[in-house]
Amino acid sequence: MLRSVLSEEQQHSRVKNAVARFLFGMLIVPKIFFDARWPPRKSEVDVLAVDRSGAGEIHVVEVKVASSKLEEAARSLMEMPAHFKYLALFGNGSYRPSDSVLYSPDGMGRIGLIRVREDGSGNLSAEFLIRPERFRLNPSYFRQIDKFTATRPADMEIRQ
Repeated sequence: MLRSVLSEEQQHSRVKNAVARFLFGMLIVPKIFFDARWPPRKSEVDVLAVDRSGAGEIHVVEVKVASSKLEEAARSLMEMPAHFKYLALFGNGSYRPSDSVLYSPDGMGRIGLIRVREDGSGNLSAEFLIRPERFRLNPSYFRQIDKFTATRPADMEIRQ
């Protein structure tokens, strides 16, 4: 397996790519951004996907290569404005955060879990462990995503 020869940073980047491919196949004409500074967040989100060619729902993903700090990552995601939120967990293990941190305090929304595995040849595949549920989002964020997509080229998109 490649995992043993790659640094944690390299593994993290490979997992972001696998998650982006997974979302790309799931969404309708998505625009996908890596390491995006999604408003009003001061730090970067690993993967940001905007459905319907940048005019639709907002999907954010935080990638975790190691099993540490999963609860903290889920709490951080809870604060982020997005319709759908995901934690992507790399590895063939069964680690995951407790169910209680995956649900919105008001009951509207659940963080989805994506498991990314590596086979014996070093190929990565992604699948849902838990499907996300839609979060509430203030409509004002659509103006922010319009501004974001207008000023930054997507890392993955369908070009016509």
